[in-house]
Amino acid sequence: MRWQVLLPINFVLALAASRPQNCPGEDTVTVLTGKDAKVRTNRIGEIIEYTGESLQLKSASGRVENIPAARVVDIRTQWTPAQERGDSLRAEGKLEEAITAYKQAKREEPRVWARRKIMAELVGCYSELGRFDVAGDEWLAIVESDPLTRHYEVVPVAWIPTPPDGALQPRAAAWLQSKAPQAQVLGASWLLAGPERGGAVAALEGIAGSKTVDRRIRSLAQIQLWRTKVVLAKLDEVQRWQAALEQMPAEVRASGYFVVGEALARLEKPEDAALAYLHVPLVHSQQRVMAADALLAAAKQHEDLGRTEQAVGLYREVLSGYSRTAAAEEAKTRLEPKSK
Repeated sequence: MRWQVLLPINFVLALAASRPQNCPGEDTVTVLTGKDAKVRTNRIGEIIEYTGESLQLKSASGRVENIPAARVVDIRTQWTPAQERGDSLRAEGKLEEAITAYKQAKREEPRVWARRKIMAELVGCYSELGRFDVAGDEWLAIVESDPLTRHYEVVPVAWIPTPPDGALQPRAAAWLQSKAPQAQVLGASWLLAGPERGGAVAALEGIAGSKTVDRRIRSLAQIQLWRTKVVLAKLDEVQRWQAALEQMPAEVRASGYFVVGEALARLEKPEDAALAYLHVPLVHSQQRVMAADALLAAAKQHEDLGRTEQAVGLYREVLSGYSRTAAAEEAKTRLEPKSK
């Protein structure tokens, strides 16, 4: 006879709920291994640090393994309730509430690498609210903590010639005067449309031509210099930009595709312009405000091509996915006559 121990169902459910997906010290890191770095392998341990250069994973035996950041595919860890709440609120478009939650998570999170991830989420929220002054300071704090940061995908640079508002202008001017090239590029990008354009261009030229500055910063400086040439650029020059863009680090290409799209639109190449614009939301979705502007611009190019159905679809995507942006307001206006 086999004996079975029957436990009350409430006890079983409580026991299951008490087991977290990842306990502290039991992080899961998915890594590319093998000769061609194509085999995915899971490593278990505690993430000690995770920078743009490497991830340090401490095993149960106490051994610390340094894994190149380029080989890290994914991590699974236990986040604080405040961070999980922030993620949910941001997904719902409740940005102000998400910021409050992320700030709490930043205070409560003891792991430095995890705090940088929270800060990157804050950069995204502030940018989406148009508070680029705060977003810039938050991003520069990430860079100060990790100069080789993985979070260039949310760098809050400018992509259109909009003069900075009253809060952003003095911050951008202060960034431009900084000794840090990351801050200089950030500030210069927002000052190109104002009276400080000359100083901004000079700073960008110096950084773009430097051999000692991080390649990602040099690339961002080069893209910003393209912005100053969009109005007069010929097709062969824009094609050179496109070729250069493909050689730049992937995480900083977003604004470059937008600038190329602007130049192609001015050259009355709507098909090519639309493709360049759409690269931003398709590949660089973390740049949400830029992605919304790019979708709007691509929709206009489709209108020029007489593709009303495609244009309407893109306008609706702006409204549904980026409702808090200025692009959504314009998309709504452009949709109204088409819906009558």
